[in-house]
Amino acid sequence: MSKRIHALIFGLALALAALARFWAAPFSAGPDVAQFWAFASVFQTHGLDFYRYAHGTAAFFPFKGWGFVYPPVWLLLLGLALIFVPESTATGAMVDSGWRLAMKTPIITADLAIGCLLYLAVPGSRLRKLLFASLWLFHPTSWYQSAVFGQFDTIAAAFLLAAIVLLGRGRDRLAFLLAGLAVMTKQHTLVPIAVMAVIAARQINWQRLTSNFAIFAGVVIVISIPFLLTGNFLDYASSLFLPGQAPGYQMPLVYAFSGIGALLTYLHQILGWETSGFLPFTVPVTLLAIVAVMVLSYRRAITPAQGALVGFLALLSFLYRVNYQYFIVYIPLALLVAAQTRYRGERVLTLVLALLPAVWLWLFDVSFWFNYLEPLSPWVTPMLARIGLTNSLPDYVYVSLALAIMGLAIAYVVCVFTRWHNSTGKLPPNFPLQPRIDAVSLP
Repeated sequence: MSKRIHALIFGLALALAALARFWAAPFSAGPDVAQFWAFASVFQTHGLDFYRYAHGTAAFFPFKGWGFVYPPVWLLLLGLALIFVPESTATGAMVDSGWRLAMKTPIITADLAIGCLLYLAVPGSRLRKLLFASLWLFHPTSWYQSAVFGQFDTIAAAFLLAAIVLLGRGRDRLAFLLAGLAVMTKQHTLVPIAVMAVIAARQINWQRLTSNFAIFAGVVIVISIPFLLTGNFLDYASSLFLPGQAPGYQMPLVYAFSGIGALLTYLHQILGWETSGFLPFTVPVTLLAIVAVMVLSYRRAITPAQGALVGFLALLSFLYRVNYQYFIVYIPLALLVAAQTRYRGERVLTLVLALLPAVWLWLFDVSFWFNYLEPLSPWVTPMLARIGLTNSLPDYVYVSLALAIMGLAIAYVVCVFTRWHNSTGKLPPNFPLQPRIDAVSLP
């Protein structure tokens, strides 16, 4: 099959993926979509002094006390979206269709960009590239988060994946620049980026590594300084560094994706046990797991994609609260690892990890978000019912899924450091980073 035909097929797949997302975008919305409109309005009114007013306490906020706890990149995109639909509005009961589409467009664009990145980065034949790119483009979880619920983790995932791909190709300076953008979009990408940096330290001399850290820090500083010039240092710091929610039970369990959090909540519900006291201990356990992953990533010869994946999986495995959109960050990494690895067991496990979160959509009533905020779209419900996306099941089903994902994630982390690496410390055959990047070897 010729190169032109493959390009046409991939273009068709990209178009179909875009169509599926843009079709759902104006008809559905979760509460975040309404709250994001309010944040965009505050930004439009107060400009760079935004974080002083980002606590969600103003009267026009659809959900009071729900603050903006993210870095500025998403805020800038929200402000841009509002420019295109200046007359839009949102309340706790309705969201303009125009705002839904405008707000979700950057997320959908990032979705499609990830598909393109996978197509370019996957080694092997064009058919293989098309297969792995399609696993993302038509991934139900990706479609749901960008087009239905409206969460922006995909944007951070796109920056992260691009950084990993570029580092693997020896473009370390640009990789660290994009890593900075990933962190300034969603904070939890700092964990896989930290592991990525540790792996890069094996191959990059200290002079070059220091300059790369300077590029990363420069991105963070350049984006942060305008918001700090107004003097709201504490507000900015609290939004970026304080947890959005303290350790506690995960209610309702249908939205609980932390294996530990879901299990402790379920035991409390069913048996009446007071298990909330165990949840704060997940914080030091998570930190220890991340430190252990960083140390082992330096000592073992693993790829940047493997390192970023194990870093994020370690975070998700022990964190007391995991939201569904968090899976979006690791799914593209898992697909990339599955395409790169020479180990059959690793390919199978990473593919299972990449696809398993999609099962939840068949355990949940997806049509709910098409009828949650006005204008409603009840005509969508029969369509989704035909493919089984209107279920509501007992809590133990959701707890079992969360535990299964946690168990597989831990198994992958363990296997990477015990089986799927080169124990001699030399680079494995599938290691994409060029050996020893010197200060003068790259432009």
